[in-house]
Amino acid sequence: MRKKSLWLSLSGLGVGLFVACSADPPVVSVGDIYTPYWVGSRNPYTGIHDRANNARAETWKREYGRTVTSTGPSTASLNSDPMIRSSRSSSAPSRSPSSVYRQVNVKKDFLSYGARGRSRKSMSPRYITIHSTQNWSRGADALRHSKALKNGALGRLSWHYTVDEDRAVQHLPTNERGNHADYDGPGNRYSIGIEMCEHPGNSRSMTLERTAKLAAWLCVKYDLPVSRVVPHYKWPRRGKNPPNKNCPHFLLSNGRPGAKWQGFLKAVDVYRRGMLGR
Repeated sequence: MRKKSLWLSLSGLGVGLFVACSADPPVVSVGDIYTPYWVGSRNPYTGIHDRANNARAETWKREYGRTVTSTGPSTASLNSDPMIRSSRSSSAPSRSPSSVYRQVNVKKDFLSYGARGRSRKSMSPRYITIHSTQNWSRGADALRHSKALKNGALGRLSWHYTVDEDRAVQHLPTNERGNHADYDGPGNRYSIGIEMCEHPGNSRSMTLERTAKLAAWLCVKYDLPVSRVVPHYKWPRRGKNPPNKNCPHFLLSNGRPGAKWQGFLKAVDVYRRGMLGR
């Protein structure tokens, strides 16, 4: 009898561990409290430094005048504004939109039409809103976020793309509203939402580059100026304090758009002008 009870207890523990390990990670960016990943962690995640020797990361540094040294979690020591191209490299080679789209490596994995995150409301995009997931669960890449959206783990939340170092997964058609910015405000009604992954092991520099290319491609597709690429911060949320969210946190300065954000926009503009042959 004791052996049977012990076996049942161990079985229950095994099931519990399986459920805990296989559960979809929460998307922290939809909350309001930012707790850095490295707090209480023995293995702090250093963001952009995680693959500094990777060839693509080196290309990013060369193109954008970036000098990176590993100085602490989720940040970098920069000799100049991040992602702002040097005057010696102010233009990109001409590339067709289809070529850039292939480089982004978009994988379509749409939510079912009856999913909770589908608004089923049409949209004519006027903006592109950039988010960061603030999800530091291991393995919380674009595919894992797609799974969480599809199985309803995030309720009515939804956005159009999730980007990581390898790919961009598309969850919604870009002519349909998502629920990612400001409830029923203009951010949801008129903008395409892009979430950038930042889980341990994911290269921030490669994710940023892929996001810049995707945003530029969308600008060309919908004939939008780069000024219409905006941070989540732009859209105030009713009833929240503060109303403007510190998102994407690693592209804002003291919680607001500044030099880092302008550097990102410059990267978007380089790719956009390359596609337009300018």
